Order: sequence, then structure tokens, then C-alpha cells
Amino acid sequence: MKKIAYISLVIITIVLIVLQFVPSELPQNTPAQLQDKSQVQNANDEVMAILKTSCYDCHSNQTNYRWYSYVAPVSWQIAKDVKKGREALNFSEWDSYSKRKLVRKLADIKEQVNKGDMPMKIYCLIHPGTRLDEAKKMVIASWVDQETKKIMGQ
Repeated sequence: MKKIAYISLVIITIVLIVLQFVPSELPQNTPAQLQDKSQVQNANDEVMAILKTSCYDCHSNQTNYRWYSYVAPVSWQIAKDVKKGREALNFSEWDSYSKRKLVRKLADIKEQVNKGDMPMKIYCLIHPGTRLDEAKKMVIASWVDQETKKIMGQ
């Protein structure tokens, strides 16, 4: 029995080592702009702090790749999540969105945050400080409502 466990452990270790040679293709970061793009949309310091803490790793071009982001197979999942996140919403490209698209993005932000779908549960598990409590959700909802009204000219 001990021999089987030892052989299994050796095989798993070898597989994990070999997996490190399979590239993960983490999305590249771009240098941070002098003025944060979402700041253009009148996000106050409190909103910006929430966005940067809870959203930017997946929804901007300034992802903070931690050490485990380079370890397979975790790196593959992170690469997939960041690519999907940036495609859905990218704060680094905020000022390139049309008014119609901004309104949709803002509505999506509010919906995802209120439902508790964002930030993702697995991300919050690894980064407990990113979890949004009710007060932070209300701050985001208020910002979304104000920005939507400004964009719509109301």
C-alpha cells in the first residue's frame, strides 16, 4: 500500500513539473495611463478604490499577476478568466466605449454586483479583501445610477 502511494506521488509530481512547460499565455498588461480611464467617468476615490481592489485584476490592462499566476494548471484558468473579463468589460478602455455601450456596461456592473456574481466567488476566496459587502455594493450602484443619468443627459 505504501509503495502504491509513493509511486502515485512521484507520478503526480512529475506530471506537475511537466505541466510547467505548457505555456499559459497570460494576457499582457499595458502601462497605466497618467489619468485612470474610469476616473473620467466621475468615479470618486471611494468608487475607484473598490474598482481597483475588486475589479481591475480581471477588468483592466493592469492585472496584478501574483506568483501562482505562473504555475500550471492555475495559470491556464487565470489566463482564461482575465481574457473573458477584459472582453466583457475593460476599465482601461473605458473612454473608447460609445455612450450606448457605456450605459450597457454600467447596467451590467450594477446587475453583476447586486447578484453577487462579481467579483467571482473563487477570486474572493483567494483574495478575501475583494469581497463586496452591502455598503460597497450600494456605493457602486449609486455611482452607476449617477453616471447613467449623466450619459443619458438627465
